[in-house]
Amino acid sequence: MIFRTLTGIALALGLSAGAQAAPALWKVSDGDSAIYLFGSVHMLRADQEWRTPLLNKVVSKAERVYFETDISPVGQAEAASLSILHGFNTDGRLLNDIISPELMAQLRAAAEAHYVPMASLLAMKPWMAATTISSMPMINAGYAANFGVETVLSAELAEERIGMLETVEEQIGFLAGGTEAEGIEMLQASLDTLETVTADVEDLTRSWANGNPEELGALFMDQMGSFDSIMVERLIDNRNKNWTEQIADMLERNEGALLVVGAAHLAGEMSVVKLLEDNGFTSERIQ
Repeated sequence: MIFRTLTGIALALGLSAGAQAAPALWKVSDGDSAIYLFGSVHMLRADQEWRTPLLNKVVSKAERVYFETDISPVGQAEAASLSILHGFNTDGRLLNDIISPELMAQLRAAAEAHYVPMASLLAMKPWMAATTISSMPMINAGYAANFGVETVLSAELAEERIGMLETVEEQIGFLAGGTEAEGIEMLQASLDTLETVTADVEDLTRSWANGNPEELGALFMDQMGSFDSIMVERLIDNRNKNWTEQIADMLERNEGALLVVGAAHLAGEMSVVKLLEDNGFTSERIQ
């Protein structure tokens, strides 16, 4: 869910229809039990194809399917409330009191180009303005969370079969918890890459859909290059470590689980799969 607001970074992935998609799927075991890991795409076009018979089988047999956080209507309402609470200035300042005139001019131009009301942006903190403006190219191109992996899968599951790795409050905290300087840097990076967001996302998605997480990881890190390393650590690395601990507990209690998390969390040297291997678990790429 956190990366629904970070489409400019990478994880609001999409794919043009027509290709036979088979995104990577892993089985991780400790000898007497196993869990499955599938990289999600939070925003898709309506014509996206991504289901495979093997994934459908894993979903049907899983005791519980874990998502990053609560994506139910209740969870989304909580996320909206917390975003307003933590994403808007309450100290009397406007955004143009916080960022430079040059950055404000860049934001005004982007807002006009993507039909975002400037009055709303002025009331926001830099991180909130960044997440708002960065999502617009994808939305205008037809991508929506309604067609994303999590939304589609969760609609098929009974409530008792759904689990969460993080609370909604924790997810908002990963974005809102940075310093004001980090938020400004995030806004600058979002604006600098705004015109290439759709093309970048489609490159990432081709790697995802073709089942090439190594290429996806390289593309992702290249596009994350303009973001501070502390921000990357907070949004990716630390969360991966936390999820690895939770997965170890699932394997310890022999829970037959499927985890559906943002695709970038399953790519690269700090991927959840690699961290589990480093902790002595056995992984097998099954799709």
